[in-house]
Amino acid sequence: MTSPLIILALVSFLLHLVWEALHIRFYTGYEKMKERLPVFVQASLGDVLYTFLAIVLIAFFEGSLTWFLAADASDFLGLALLGFYIAVFVEYKAAALKRWEYTGAMPRFLGLGLSPLLQMTVLLPLSVYITVALINWL
Repeated sequence: MTSPLIILALVSFLLHLVWEALHIRFYTGYEKMKERLPVFVQASLGDVLYTFLAIVLIAFFEGSLTWFLAADASDFLGLALLGFYIAVFVEYKAAALKRWEYTGAMPRFLGLGLSPLLQMTVLLPLSVYITVALINWL
């Protein structure tokens, strides 16, 4: 059986990759990054790391890295809230370091881009939900 953590990484990566590719038009300033991978692929890999950060943080309280296999509604709500807080941190950090800026098309909430706030708030619990559904299906 494939590790639930590997499945979670793949699901999370694919969801974030689609989101990042569709929403990259809301950003500017990333063009100065000269890395080898397209910026939306790099961002998606970072999003997977933040997903695992959330899983590990909760694992300290649950006692298992695969706690999410028995997740209930309150766990998904907790993941959504944690995803929101992670996004706020990442966006404020990026603004302070001038990693990117928003275009005029980016809707704002709390002075931050709405897209990344929704991304982590929605995709973090959705990644876990889809992972559990896939594991139960397999």
